[in-house]
Amino acid sequence: MSDNFQNWRVFLELQRRNELGNADGTHVNRIPLFVESIQIDTNKTVPAMGVPLSGMIRGESLKLAFDMGMAEKTINISGFLLDQTITKQSSSDNAKTVKLTSFEMAQLIHSYVDGSAMQDDQSMNKIIILIPSRANHNFDYHTIDSETDDIGDLPLIPFTWKNRLYDNSGTAMVGGGVKPFTPISDAINADGVKLEIDGNAIGITGFIRSFNTTITGAESPQIQFTLDFEEAKVMKENFLS
Repeated sequence: MSDNFQNWRVFLELQRRNELGNADGTHVNRIPLFVESIQIDTNKTVPAMGVPLSGMIRGESLKLAFDMGMAEKTINISGFLLDQTITKQSSSDNAKTVKLTSFEMAQLIHSYVDGSAMQDDQSMNKIIILIPSRANHNFDYHTIDSETDDIGDLPLIPFTWKNRLYDNSGTAMVGGGVKPFTPISDAINADGVKLEIDGNAIGITGFIRSFNTTITGAESPQIQFTLDFEEAKVMKENFLS
């Protein structure tokens, strides 16, 4: 697996990136992950209760459900940590790019998970998963070739739980379905390399519930990992600053 960012499709993003903005390109304060499998779970919470005497009156029991628009959304990722190059930048320092061993990558992420949302340089509050896409927010093809293009040639969009604008009637967020279905940047850098993910990429915000690593001699220096991420709006207030 190359270190070049164009070869990666899953990224963890640090909270500090929100403060610094998007001027520093695709890689600052993002950690790319080599992923073998992704499990996405959506568990809806719908309180339900049976209607008393409904079976006696109708000959068939009846249950009423109260859909209050609540769901638990989680992502489980498994893969390998490798020798990887990351770029970090704090609020005031210049960006620093360094290649870390797989063992250092494991230690780094473990330490970040152990931190909290009050530390902008430690909290990983977003995950970006890029998926191929044929249709835009209005169920129209991105281009005239999107219907027949091979899946490897399709543009990429970030996975979200957003609905397309076409489906957003009856919701308050009428315009919320446009940007998540806009393909990420197709810009070319000075070296002629396609930038696969731009600074404006929408991801899934939340927190890492657990991060597990397994170090074995047979796979060394690769380190196997699993990561559980839960979608949420994390409240943060650093009372120490």
